[in-house]
Amino acid sequence: MKRIVDFPGTSQLFTPILELRLYDYVSRCKIQTIDGNNIPFMTWPDGSPCLPANSYMIKLRTQPGRGGHGPSRSGTKGGTFGQYASQISHLIRFCYYNNLGLTSISDDDFCCFIDGLRKEKKPDQPNQLKRTERTITGIGRRCLSFLTFVGNLSGTPNFVGIGGTIPIEMIDAFLYRNGKAFKCSSVHHRSFRTANALRTRRPINEKTIAELRNAIDEISTSEFICTRRHIMISLFEELGARRAEVQSITVASVISAAKVERPMITINTLKQGRTGVTRAIELSPALVDELINYIRGERRLVMKRFKDISDHGFLFVTERGGRPLGIDTITTEFSIIRRAAGIEEQACAHLFRHAFCTNIAAQLIAETQALSPESFRQTLLTNKMLAERALSMSGHAVLESFLQYVDNAFKIKSKYEQIVHNVQFARTYEAYEKRRKRLLEALKKDRISKVKFIEREEFLSKTMQRALENADQPFR
Repeated sequence: MKRIVDFPGTSQLFTPILELRLYDYVSRCKIQTIDGNNIPFMTWPDGSPCLPANSYMIKLRTQPGRGGHGPSRSGTKGGTFGQYASQISHLIRFCYYNNLGLTSISDDDFCCFIDGLRKEKKPDQPNQLKRTERTITGIGRRCLSFLTFVGNLSGTPNFVGIGGTIPIEMIDAFLYRNGKAFKCSSVHHRSFRTANALRTRRPINEKTIAELRNAIDEISTSEFICTRRHIMISLFEELGARRAEVQSITVASVISAAKVERPMITINTLKQGRTGVTRAIELSPALVDELINYIRGERRLVMKRFKDISDHGFLFVTERGGRPLGIDTITTEFSIIRRAAGIEEQACAHLFRHAFCTNIAAQLIAETQALSPESFRQTLLTNKMLAERALSMSGHAVLESFLQYVDNAFKIKSKYEQIVHNVQFARTYEAYEKRRKRLLEALKKDRISKVKFIEREEFLSKTMQRALENADQPFR
């Protein structure tokens, strides 16, 4: 029987519930509850509740992790919970439009489902596939986990399993977590093209960043939008932070950083398995100046237009309404800028983090004078102080996540070998040179007058000189 894989609607099938308490257990005749805020509420495409999917969400909430709080629920789409909900939504939609019950899916049906994901094209780029094989495998594994739960719920424990209705096999591998080896098994199904898709870390390059900045100057509809977009890119460049970490930066934290000789900003660190973790990252004086000018200039003018609301204190605000900028808006902004720049490859916010972590690895490789990627990995696994420094700088929870940047870092380590003893000076000089180039571009495109250019250039030179004088060592 031919199955429908091209669905008439692809609207989101889940909505995070902002405030929710879940039953946990009864103690002394009293019901105890747990926090369920931001857990996705799942529906079928016709809007009716999908009870098996919602039961699965509750089960995930009770799993260990993040200090007993289950997967991450942060952000407007529910964090990791939202990712899981999005993944199983594909299967829910497939079953709905093919009039299949969740426990009526055969092994051939599941193969058809995966093939449909594989053939889907991007709406705006019909010649490009919508998903990579790694993404498809991730969706498939999550759906198999969901179907395993559904099978147990309906009294069919081997619905998904070795020799089950939907047969799977387990692929074993030995991984390392902070230097300790452990055995890990992953699910494989015959519809997956690779048993274990490797995760690649492709950092954004300088040419792409320059193209993004040029596009910002061309398409921004106001000085506020233009400045906000440039600052956004500057923060992702220098902090190597995640979207939610940048979105949560406050005006107060920037002002505090501006008051000290060596500016440091403290940001929330996500994906640590627990809440309340922060890390302090050094800011270049040039970026501090850029942030302060934005706070006292464009941001203040926007907030003044909306006197009926109190200032929430977040650095990034919307131009219409003065509300805190959402995480999804950051993603949309990068998408708009990328399309305007005519960049076909991926150029999202998270690639700045890949570049940042790659540069950290390259810096540490230069410091340790490692001769090969393998020797550097071994050094990190055996040198606790160096490993802790790497994790502190990058914001990773485990060393293995950081080690994936090592191969790319070896390609650029020569960039750091000559300046490894003068990193502070090099960072400061590079940050000011980038701003000087942007200032010159603004003059060429008549965005500022010659008088304004001279004024800003003189100010930039003076502040750069002061910053260089505070560097640890003079430039040679």
